[in-house]
Amino acid sequence: MVMRPVMDLVNMLVICILVVIGSGHCMYSSKELEGYPAGFMADCPGSDKEAIITKNTLKNLSMTVVSTSNPMKEIRRKYNYYQMKELAKDPLLDFNKRTVLYIGGFLDSPNFPIPGRVAKVYNSIGYNVLLLDTSYFTTYEYPRASRLARPVGVHGAKMLFELKKQGLDPKKLDVVGLSLGVHTASFIAKNFRLITGVNISRITALDPSGPCFRNLGPEDRIDKSDADFVEMIATNIDGYGMAAPVGHVNYYVNGGEFQPGELVWFLCMTLCSHIRSYMVWLSALQHPNSFIAMQCDSVQQARFKKCRERKPLVTNLMGLKVDKKNEGIFYLATSAAYPYYLSERGLKQNSDLFKSLAASFNKEKLVKVR
Repeated sequence: MVMRPVMDLVNMLVICILVVIGSGHCMYSSKELEGYPAGFMADCPGSDKEAIITKNTLKNLSMTVVSTSNPMKEIRRKYNYYQMKELAKDPLLDFNKRTVLYIGGFLDSPNFPIPGRVAKVYNSIGYNVLLLDTSYFTTYEYPRASRLARPVGVHGAKMLFELKKQGLDPKKLDVVGLSLGVHTASFIAKNFRLITGVNISRITALDPSGPCFRNLGPEDRIDKSDADFVEMIATNIDGYGMAAPVGHVNYYVNGGEFQPGELVWFLCMTLCSHIRSYMVWLSALQHPNSFIAMQCDSVQQARFKKCRERKPLVTNLMGLKVDKKNEGIFYLATSAAYPYYLSERGLKQNSDLFKSLAASFNKEKLVKVR
């Protein structure tokens, strides 16, 4: 009787012989041959050309101060580009505390749900909250909106400079951007440094947009040189996000490509995976010890979820308790539903949702179909 492993080898050799006869070689899957995803709309020719915002139009660039301290009534007050001195005197602001400036993405507005949720969570942990309204300049075809992020960044930096003169400490400033808003944050930070010679404290890059930016250099997109500390939360690197580890600490959530959906076997597809970044981040703010990521040697290792094989195992927390000195690429496993964190379970081999689910259906040594 021929043992099964021998039979399997014989069968494989027979298949290979047939393939060789038919085409001249036996084909195995190889990333070197197959390549890697180019990413959606990686290049937008002309998007880095000059763009100017006129003085009259600048009044459409504004900041909104938000307070959710009263659970019965959210307070919002909006100030346009020319009203930064008035904004600095708003009684909702206390520049002795840390301040977060949130910048939304393509077609986003402070009146939409995401900025409201961001404001509520940051208020709850003691931050001043400012929402930058760029909607007038992002409600265009996307390649044009990506071009306008550059002059918005120039004037956004001037708004922050005026606030600095009124008491805002850039070392107590966190800028959080989502998608296209990440690159807007980058241009604000770059121009603020040109004006003042000072870096802002922190940029949180929530799945920075890859379309139109993926193949550009650090001077034309988010980069870790833009702030004292830059962190990237990647959730859709081959769709609306980007794969490059542009921060000091870079988290590739569930490998960074696609996120598990709320229903078994249904992926959270491109847009859903893209915006999952902000949901995971807000949960990390509320559960500061629960999002434990493991260091990887490469983005590809994170994609393949093979960072557990790296020795020694090095971990970091995602959120405000991150070890900023522990830089690099990190894989972060999550569950499919809020609050997403797995704590130390995420470091175990069977923490990947789809792999463990698939394995549960094939754990028997033999399956008989009757």
